[in-house]
Amino acid sequence: MIIKHLYLKILFAFLGILLINMLLTIGLFMMTAGRSYKSCIDRQNIAKLKIFKVMAQKELDRHKDLPAEENPDFVALLNTCTKIFGIKLWLSEPGGSIIWQSFEGPVDFLSDKNYRQVNHDDGIIVYHYMLQWQEYYAVIPINYRNQGLHIHLSLNTGKAKRYKGLFFIGLIVIGITATLMLIPMISYITRRINRLNQSALEFAGGNLSVRTNIKGDDEIAKLGDTFNRMADRLERLISNSKELTANVSHELRSPLARLRVSKELIMDKLEQKGASDDAIMRLLNNMESDIGDLDTLIEEALALSKINYQESALTPETFRFSEFIKSMMAPYHPLLSSKDLTLDLDIKDFGKARQDKALIKSVLSNLMDNAIKYSPPGNSIHVCAGTVSPKGLEFSVTNTCAPMRQEDLDRLFNPFFRIPGQKASGTGLGLAIAKKQILRCQGTIRAEHNGREICLAVYIP
Repeated sequence: MIIKHLYLKILFAFLGILLINMLLTIGLFMMTAGRSYKSCIDRQNIAKLKIFKVMAQKELDRHKDLPAEENPDFVALLNTCTKIFGIKLWLSEPGGSIIWQSFEGPVDFLSDKNYRQVNHDDGIIVYHYMLQWQEYYAVIPINYRNQGLHIHLSLNTGKAKRYKGLFFIGLIVIGITATLMLIPMISYITRRINRLNQSALEFAGGNLSVRTNIKGDDEIAKLGDTFNRMADRLERLISNSKELTANVSHELRSPLARLRVSKELIMDKLEQKGASDDAIMRLLNNMESDIGDLDTLIEEALALSKINYQESALTPETFRFSEFIKSMMAPYHPLLSSKDLTLDLDIKDFGKARQDKALIKSVLSNLMDNAIKYSPPGNSIHVCAGTVSPKGLEFSVTNTCAPMRQEDLDRLFNPFFRIPGQKASGTGLGLAIAKKQILRCQGTIRAEHNGREICLAVYIP
């Protein structure tokens, strides 16, 4: 039979372990304390048997002219011992025939018993029964009329049997008590696991907001925390995926619509007589521009998706931060000149930094591209680099920007967000990608507007 419920598995496993422990306890008791107890009893009994032998021999010696079974003092001693100690006594001759006994009925004490014979001093023989500790049998030799007689002594007390029964009853009570104490604990464990299982089923059914509430510091509580973190991550990924799909679909409509219109216009121009090549070229250039916008949008959307779904490990390397920024700014000079913009650098040499160089380059490139794209001609872009140690890397990019509402400033790093009224082309993904990358290395990015300029400040520990 296969047990499916964890509750029963734990319970049966505990009962099995408890039963094995009880058997081992009994075996250990019999091998140690039981043997010691029996050895102590044997020593006491042997001393008593020796005293009894001396007393019996003395009574027999008083009346040597009488047969042993007719010796009044000897028989009186045997009867007294029988009454006082509750034992059975009988007297046998060397041939084994019984000449006197203190009880009625047959004498058969060894034929159906498993026993071990032990010979002691003064010829006393004791028979130890293997299975029944409460039985005791001994043979005491005595001399009478130049012949050897044997006094047989048998003791069967119910006390030892009762004690043994009480011992087993005590073990059973202990086992039942331990089981009853274990049941609430098993129920507590399985109830928490069932709660976690129910949360997992609800999450698998589409309820992405479900979370489990398992308190404690044990393994099940840690598993619940892991489930919650996993659920948070999956919910965020699915939400980002839905948002990305919706926004990409929306953004792709505009360039596709323009491409469709350009295609129709080209077809119309081709059908018209005397259509100039310049008009067709302008339409083709517009189409090329739209295709470029689509290509940029897809590339940035894929980059954002890669950050959300496949966060690769950071690869830090040591480099001089000031020289790194200066080398990055050099390729921007032609573009700045073409847009009539100037670059103002405020970079101090604070030594070497150890960060993911490719990540820093990507973040700074996005900030610079965004500043160049939205800065009006005739203005300047200010790049400032702060301390490297011990706080970490600090740098900012400031450019001229029209006044912004606070709610628009708060949404600046959301994917596909565009500042209302901006005519510059763009996908709205650059700053979202930059923020995702900064969060990967536990950094922060903030946007501040002073009424004329916007400053994007980055801190990476």
